[in-house]
Amino acid sequence: MRQDHHFGQRLSAAALVFLICLITSIQTAVAEVDSPPLFIHTLKLVGNKSVSSDTIYAELLTPRPPFFFWRSLPHYNPEDLRNDINRLKALYRREGFYHASISPEVQESDGRVDIRLAIQEGPGIQVIKIEISVVETDSQIQAKTLLKFSPLVLGQRFTESDFEKLKKEILNHLLDNGYPKGRVEGQVLLDPKANTAAVYIQVWPGPVCSFGRITIKGQQDTPEPLIQRYLEIKPGERFSLAKIIASQERLYELDLFQSVLIEPEEVPAHQREIPITVVVSEKKKRSLKIGAGYGSWDEFRARAILRYRNLAGGGRVLEMNSKYSRLETRFEGSFLNPRIFGTDLDLVVTSGLLWRYYPTFSDRALFTRSIVEKQLPWKTKAYIGHGLEFARPYGISDLALQLLTATQPGQLYRANMLVWGLSRSSIDNPADPQKGGQVYLVGEWAPRFMSGQLQFVQSSLDVRQFQNLGLKNVVLAARAKFGLIPPIQNTDQIPIYRRFFSGGPTNMRAYRMYYLGPRDSSGNPLGGESIFLSTLELRFPMYQEFRGVAFFDAGNVFSRLEDTDLGQLKYGAGFGLRYQTPIGPVGVEFAWPLNPIDRDKDTYQVILNIGHAF
Repeated sequence: MRQDHHFGQRLSAAALVFLICLITSIQTAVAEVDSPPLFIHTLKLVGNKSVSSDTIYAELLTPRPPFFFWRSLPHYNPEDLRNDINRLKALYRREGFYHASISPEVQESDGRVDIRLAIQEGPGIQVIKIEISVVETDSQIQAKTLLKFSPLVLGQRFTESDFEKLKKEILNHLLDNGYPKGRVEGQVLLDPKANTAAVYIQVWPGPVCSFGRITIKGQQDTPEPLIQRYLEIKPGERFSLAKIIASQERLYELDLFQSVLIEPEEVPAHQREIPITVVVSEKKKRSLKIGAGYGSWDEFRARAILRYRNLAGGGRVLEMNSKYSRLETRFEGSFLNPRIFGTDLDLVVTSGLLWRYYPTFSDRALFTRSIVEKQLPWKTKAYIGHGLEFARPYGISDLALQLLTATQPGQLYRANMLVWGLSRSSIDNPADPQKGGQVYLVGEWAPRFMSGQLQFVQSSLDVRQFQNLGLKNVVLAARAKFGLIPPIQNTDQIPIYRRFFSGGPTNMRAYRMYYLGPRDSSGNPLGGESIFLSTLELRFPMYQEFRGVAFFDAGNVFSRLEDTDLGQLKYGAGFGLRYQTPIGPVGVEFAWPLNPIDRDKDTYQVILNIGHAF
């Protein structure tokens, strides 16, 4: 009986505890339901020096308040904030700080909370040793060479990302130099008390391998020799992953394929020839692109491009292009016939109609150009051919005609010329380049024996360079251009429609459209026979897809080649805001002339545009 009595007491006590817990849980739940939600007003970081705020914010579950005041504030969740403390400690350990502490401070007022995360980073883990050993001594891979790829530096802070990057760089070096079967392993000996790290990397290069047979699949109308021509890999050559990637990029540039896959095949461990399979999927034969936009100079503009791919097979491409704006209307057709007569030469024929409406003159033109083009090594392309154009300028002021004696309004000018060019492009992204460069060298020669009304030699060199400054989307961009068009033989002066003009949204942005260079007594621009332009831009991220730009322009147009004087350059500077889209940036820029032509009229320019200035 006594045992039953004690058992009953214990059962009653347990039931009482359960009832109290149940009531407490219900009260807590009711309180949470009844309590109004809290919203995050501010979220600030204090004390982070080595780890950027953007990196920390990206790690948080707690959302940041929006940048724009009209957007709703996010809800505050205390549980997310507690989890964020552990997440940030793990982040700091990955960044080499094993003694970091994070103290949250939350202040509540009127349904809003202000969150302050106080961070004490503490001492970082320093790298005291980096040892790379190549296990197979008969290979050509040297440990001293591999050390050059190390982002880890003796005496500097250790980070897990740099450790993984070191292993990846070594593996990529093996893949690019004939060792596709290589293996890289590593370990780190950390001493949190002494704040030191010793890094050990072991490398097994494996045998030297070469490319084997190349099999092409998936093509229907594109000839296999055309695909092979754009491959930078050849059977018997040393294996290189970089050449595989470059081959894939070159095939995409043809605009014939919607997908390109280049895969090494699996082979036995002893086999040193690696067969390659190229699988392509062709694009639709026809495509139509229509676009419209607005610019502060050309106002409303529209464009339509109709493209036929693999016309009658053979990789031939026919394109019809039309463009309209306040400054220019153009109808143009081009035909590309690759590998003419089974050679490595491409035939490109372009013809079109052009109407231009500039501040000083307007003109109508008919032009055609036939060139033979060849792909050269190092991403270089060269062409040579023939050009023919008919142009009729009009709308020229009497004052301008007094100085441009070779220009007759309404007269039909014929230019018959030889054309040539050389170009090279190594940029990583045409819509938003981060690194690389572009060089364009073009020329036209219209001699007397070709029976044209004009005789001249036109040449221009355009050099562009892009360099990432080590931070994401922080790019220094530079451009320099020099052009000349001196008259020769029976031509004493170049007519206005063929002269150089400068000023506007793509060059010398602080000045009015085409107003640089020689002018008549009323200030109307006359253009010139030589031109020099240069631009320096700093492009940097601001918030999400918004980016800023600061720029400096210098250049001018000169009446004749012998009048070229770099001491007479005009200068402009400004800044802008751009929003990044898949087709390029859209933005607004503000530019001020530093040595204006007319201080009353040349005060500043506001530029609305799509795309980079270059």
